[in-house]
Amino acid sequence: MMEKLKYTKFKTLLISSFICISIIPVVLLGLFIFHLSKQELIRQSEKQMWQNAENVSDILDEKLDYIEEFSLKINVDTRIYKIFQNLDTSDSMQLESASQEISKILLDYLPWNNTVYSTHIVTPYYQFGEKEKNYYPNYSFMGSKIQKAADEANGKLVWIPAYNYMDMFSIEDMPRDFLEYEHVFTAVRKLQLSRVESGHIEHLENKTDQMYLVVNFTEDNLNNMLKKYTKANSQILYYIMSEDGSVVGPYGENESKLFRNVTAADMGITENKGTVKYYGANNQEYIVTYSKSMVTGWYTLAMIPVNVFSKNIATDLTRAILILVTIEIILSVTTAVLISRKIGKKVYKPLHMIEKTGEGNFTARIVYDNRDEFAFFYKKLNEMNQNLQMLVHEKYEMMIQKRDTEIMSLNIQMNPHFLYNSLNIINWVCLKGEQENASKMLLDLSRMLQYTSQNGDVLVPLWEDLDWLKRYIGIMQKRYQDQFEVSMDIPEYLRSLEVPKLFLQPFVENAIVHGFKNYQDSGKIWISAEEEENDILFYVEDNGCGICEEDLKEVLNKERKSIGVRNTNKRIRMIYGEKYGVTISSQLEEGTVVTIRLPLKVNSKKQS
Repeated sequence: MMEKLKYTKFKTLLISSFICISIIPVVLLGLFIFHLSKQELIRQSEKQMWQNAENVSDILDEKLDYIEEFSLKINVDTRIYKIFQNLDTSDSMQLESASQEISKILLDYLPWNNTVYSTHIVTPYYQFGEKEKNYYPNYSFMGSKIQKAADEANGKLVWIPAYNYMDMFSIEDMPRDFLEYEHVFTAVRKLQLSRVESGHIEHLENKTDQMYLVVNFTEDNLNNMLKKYTKANSQILYYIMSEDGSVVGPYGENESKLFRNVTAADMGITENKGTVKYYGANNQEYIVTYSKSMVTGWYTLAMIPVNVFSKNIATDLTRAILILVTIEIILSVTTAVLISRKIGKKVYKPLHMIEKTGEGNFTARIVYDNRDEFAFFYKKLNEMNQNLQMLVHEKYEMMIQKRDTEIMSLNIQMNPHFLYNSLNIINWVCLKGEQENASKMLLDLSRMLQYTSQNGDVLVPLWEDLDWLKRYIGIMQKRYQDQFEVSMDIPEYLRSLEVPKLFLQPFVENAIVHGFKNYQDSGKIWISAEEEENDILFYVEDNGCGICEEDLKEVLNKERKSIGVRNTNKRIRMIYGEKYGVTISSQLEEGTVVTIRLPLKVNSKKQS
């Protein structure tokens, strides 16, 4: 770790330090705000949830309060008393007729906007009331938990939490879709029918020993009451639960798992209203506010998982922290970069001078103020560069002299080579007896020799070199009796381009002497030039016999072959650098293409 830190860039270390210094306080502050916000959000939510739970309890009391009065009125109803007083329990027709009358009487006591699903008076021998709803098989009601709860209440109204109808009455052979509602909750009271006669209360004996008023409600009634609050905040769960932990509504598998084997007392619910924390059967912590119904004795619970507060706050706080961290990073990076640049400028001054010196500018110096803390360092660098300038200048002058000597040596080597070939050609013309041609050739040769020897310039204008080349071609055409043709296509604006002296001649000579050797057809040579970016490409093409691959490799490399070609390539590279020079491509029986690449000088560009 320390080794990596040792070689870390100064700017990187500076930026990292600023980022760490700025981010750590923001994260710590964020954690502190997270804790405070969570506690405040829980407190506000508890208050709202408690208010909602109390509202639900009040609504529940309001909707179910009339059941108490209704059940008491049934006990003293004269019509029902007379029906049972005169009832023959063995007569099925009479039982059916009594059931219809009792059904009407029960409905008369219920308000028009009631939420009751079905009402019955159940006895061991018959079920009176709405038979199409909540059918009780023979003797299934007697002995059920509902009947036992009514007996234990001693004539008081008892509220039974939601239950599965078929499980409660042990119904096995009935299709589940036979019932309109599978889950209901019930209010039940054991009846003791009586009437007031001549100022005396008369009780109906024998036939009313086991007579129960059963009022059933569907769970939809509760769900509709809770839906208003559930829609307002889907994260809060609302339940109605009895003291023994039975879920009244909404009833389902998830609810039964949530409150499995738990009573209200187990949850810490001991008062009429309040707030507790509860760990559900799913091992999740909940905040629970509750309110007790004065009618049913059930509790309305408003529950919310504690992690909801963490998630909500964490999401918003994370977003805020990310924004702050981003701003801090931007400011830190900006500050670090500015400081790094200021320090870097101190270092880049000598680096810039060294770079200029490396490019050959030995006059580069560092400009500085004597008050600068780096002034002594800059002074010593300037002195060192001055001494280096003197040494390099001496060395450079020696290299220039050496290069000029080598170029002149190559020119001297080429001139005798050309002279030897030209005299050889004139000798052949003389042997043939063509005196006029020989005289013309000698005149051209003398002017050509004057051109090659008049000065020691390395570079000459292109038009002078082309004029010399045309005289050379004229001599060669006379020698070979016009067995070849030469075509030139050189742009006019290149005429002033400075080129190495006689740089085209060796390639034209090779095409004539070697390319058309033993060639039966008329030979052709094309000399052209084109511009490519900042370079000029000259082409010497012929349709001669071509060069085989093995000989092609030796043309520019072997010391004793193609002296003029090799010397020209060497001269171009010495003058302009390795990027420039000669390339040759050839195909047997098709011809050869020589490409000469030279730089395009400013004074050679188009005047138009």
